[in-house]
Amino acid sequence: MRLLRISVTDRCNLRCIYCMPDEGVDWMAPRGDLLSPADFEAVVAAAVRIGIRHVKLTGGEPTIRPDIVEIARRVAGLGIGDLSLTTNGLLLDRLAQPLRLAGVDRLTVSCDSLQADRFEQITHGGDLAQFWRGVEAAQQAGFTRMKLNVVVMRGVNDDEVADFALLTREHPWTIRFIEYMPLGRSVLTGDDPDAAIVNNEEIMARIVDRVGPLTPIERHREAGVGPASVFTFEGARGRVGFISAMSRPFCETCNRLRLTAVGELRSCLFDGGEVNLMPALRPEPDLDHIIRLFGQCVEMRPDVHSNRGNRAMSQIGG
Repeated sequence: MRLLRISVTDRCNLRCIYCMPDEGVDWMAPRGDLLSPADFEAVVAAAVRIGIRHVKLTGGEPTIRPDIVEIARRVAGLGIGDLSLTTNGLLLDRLAQPLRLAGVDRLTVSCDSLQADRFEQITHGGDLAQFWRGVEAAQQAGFTRMKLNVVVMRGVNDDEVADFALLTREHPWTIRFIEYMPLGRSVLTGDDPDAAIVNNEEIMARIVDRVGPLTPIERHREAGVGPASVFTFEGARGRVGFISAMSRPFCETCNRLRLTAVGELRSCLFDGGEVNLMPALRPEPDLDHIIRLFGQCVEMRPDVHSNRGNRAMSQIGG
């Protein structure tokens, strides 16, 4: 294992159509029952003992936790080599600088449309202008080489993939196109959830048609240990990446575990196979016990994930 993804909350300030149903989802637990900053610190301390050096803070939306800066500071102080945070960006205008000072090395922001009205529809109320203000604040704070995730959905935003790719002509970002993944209940997981999936080969062909040939980037030249296949094209300052979880599952090379905000350590984004860390955290953390539970969780990993996940994306942290 090389990466631990930590969901600090299952709550979010958006209700994206691929993540939640129209009515929203039931929260996993009251706010007071979520893991505390000290709990997250203990889990990461155990992870460091077994060689994990990459940690990503996720949600829900991690920036809505009032103590997210404290969590980041505690985790960053444990000697990990890379601390990143994934966010919808709407609160970065006031949090980018504090997160940077707390020790966050990299940001991944999510944006599924460059059109304001469509962005609002996909997110159920999100403000695209507020997103770009957050991106600007992040750049001013020193997060210059951000990753930008785009979940591509047929009939929703698949006509914008080349427009997203063209952002890399002016910006040193990595735009990552993610095949829509049917997880839990959402607006898109209706009678035929597969209808929204756009194969990354099709996405790549659309981009090549607009920008020209793509040149692959050697994996070690891309920050982090993510699953994207990364490319650039002539005249681009940045890169484009493709995460093909549905058309080309990368289960054999998966290098991550996921911790939910209530202490469940999951072996897979899609499937069950999880252990409860809470008995090893309360009333006092037992790092040796946590390490043993890490080992149990790894043994539960499926050979290949299923076609539909059993939890909402907001509850797992992606």
